[in-house]
Amino acid sequence: MTRKLNFIAAFLLAVTLALAAGGVAEAKSINATFWVGRDFYVFTDSTGEVQGNNPTMDVVPFIENDRAYVPVRYLAYALGVAEKDVAWDDETQTVTLRMDGTTLELKVGDKTLYVDGKPQVMDVTPLLRDGRVFLPARFVAEAFGYHVLWNDIMQHIKIYLS
Repeated sequence: MTRKLNFIAAFLLAVTLALAAGGVAEAKSINATFWVGRDFYVFTDSTGEVQGNNPTMDVVPFIENDRAYVPVRYLAYALGVAEKDVAWDDETQTVTLRMDGTTLELKVGDKTLYVDGKPQVMDVTPLLRDGRVFLPARFVAEAFGYHVLWNDIMQHIKIYLS
């Protein structure tokens, strides 16, 4: 009887953990879309259905040097970086983002992106405008394991997990 109860308890624990893991994966499958020149972004699920409210921004994404730049704080939030894991060092002009054991460091005016201390060269630099740091969306999103699609007609950046 004890073996049977242990088996049932183990089975229920396994099912509970599997369902919890599925819930985490579901939360991570939400996509974010930013539009150039617009002060909001949208979260959608894998079917394209809008999820929740559209977060607003106090500055807007723009294009420069053939790259879409998004305000660092809002890009980080859209990727799932917690507010406490977004840091700005005014003295060194460096942004640090931490999520799921990965640390990114970018310096304004420097083409080097550090992923867990390892340098990767970008073809553009983070920019400081109107007191806000803007990051090249593709490099940052891809460093955290996301994919990025650019829609030239709609002028939007879609960030998603595969």
